[in-house]
Amino acid sequence: MKRVITLMILTIQAMTTTAQTPEKNSFFLQHPFLWGAASASYQVEGFHKADGKGRSIWDVWMNDKQIGGKGVNGNEAIHFYDRTQYLKDIRLLKQLGLNSYRFSISWPRILPDGTGAINRQAIDHYRLFIKDLRAAGIEPVMTLYHWDMPYNLYQKGGWDSRESIQWFTEYAKVVFEHFNDLVKIYVLSNEMLVETDISLMAEELAAGRKSTLQILPQPENLERVLNQFNHKLLAAAAAAEIFHTYHIPQGEVGMAFPLFPTIAVNTASSAAAAFVDGILNRWFLDPIYKGTYPVDILDYARQHHLNINIQPGDAQRIKQAGFTYLGINYYAPIPVQQEDTSSSYQLIIPQLHNTDYAYNGANRPDQLERLLLRIKDEYGNPPVVITENGAGFPEEDQLLNGKVSDKRRTAYILNHINAMQSAISKGAHVYGYHVWSSHDNLEWSFGYDRRFGMIYVDFATQQRTLKESAIEYGNYIKKENSQKVRE
Repeated sequence: MKRVITLMILTIQAMTTTAQTPEKNSFFLQHPFLWGAASASYQVEGFHKADGKGRSIWDVWMNDKQIGGKGVNGNEAIHFYDRTQYLKDIRLLKQLGLNSYRFSISWPRILPDGTGAINRQAIDHYRLFIKDLRAAGIEPVMTLYHWDMPYNLYQKGGWDSRESIQWFTEYAKVVFEHFNDLVKIYVLSNEMLVETDISLMAEELAAGRKSTLQILPQPENLERVLNQFNHKLLAAAAAAEIFHTYHIPQGEVGMAFPLFPTIAVNTASSAAAAFVDGILNRWFLDPIYKGTYPVDILDYARQHHLNINIQPGDAQRIKQAGFTYLGINYYAPIPVQQEDTSSSYQLIIPQLHNTDYAYNGANRPDQLERLLLRIKDEYGNPPVVITENGAGFPEEDQLLNGKVSDKRRTAYILNHINAMQSAISKGAHVYGYHVWSSHDNLEWSFGYDRRFGMIYVDFATQQRTLKESAIEYGNYIKKENSQKVRE
């Protein structure tokens, strides 16, 4: 394990960084700070067969395999595909003072078979939705891929296949051709790490076996996981290359990564924390900003005879693709405790003492500031957009007398904003913040019980109610805007 630490230190020491401030014609320098919220197509849209949509992996897993339980699926969700409904939602977003909305489009709506014939009805729908956002003064931040791979492509190997690079490239080309006049900010892919982990869980559940979500890939899955990560990064790189051929004025292109600051719970756990950091964080950041994959993780793969199909030039292609910003989804850090120094995987992820916990981990806003300053210091201070940050807490989201008091979520959001502002004051280049999520929605295989939204949704009636967190977030934005005007 000492070798792991040494290799990581050598990698950091050998790295040269230059500040990556946005170019003068960048969207981020020409527009106000992005205050927004986020959602994802399968989790909110419903209308799963409307307008010629093809089946996604989640349509199959939740309908055919019922991995979330009988009747739990995204067939109805919160009716966000219905213009009558989403216009009401846009009015709520505008009422809160949001000037940005991050949403995803559905790959199997655009290309029902994953490749080939284009579904014009879906194109028209999303174009109208984007125009409606713009009419309300809300900047569209479009995510191309938020986990809903066309099932037809999954059957052909999905992200396990290197052909996935070409499939995604074709899809991205269609998107840029049909939306470049309306959309300036693109998120090519969302949470490659978590998608792979939750897909592995879904596959196990679909096969009738018990499974739980584990953010750190297990040793028996690591070969497959790292191969998928490489394919996903290369697919995004190929899409970024195409993006730049369109010369979209003030256009921005990046990805949204779930980054997890690691915390060694004691000195003896430092090596284990470095190893976990290598898989969860450096595996994605290093190729983008250094053009290499982490030496210590590659060394581990060789020692354990893992067949990682990384070809010469893969990491350099990812670096040279021209990503213009880094999207960060931050929820919680990962505490690491080393149990046995004989193996990198002899570790546990303990709970932190005296720490408030949400559904999605430890409530530690200080770790967001630490993360942002690490990006600044170790990766050249690229432009950053917080593409997701939020929380859900047990027994908090109760609709009583027409109101929802979600004080823990409210505190979570405001404390994390303060942490972000502190990092900005210390030189971090952060240009946007998006709460996950705008609405209560389908939380994948966890169903509708776990609520993360600022807007309460009565799933039976589709009625919306602004929660306390939405109102306080809106008040914060209005205060910020007012202060900017005075300046």
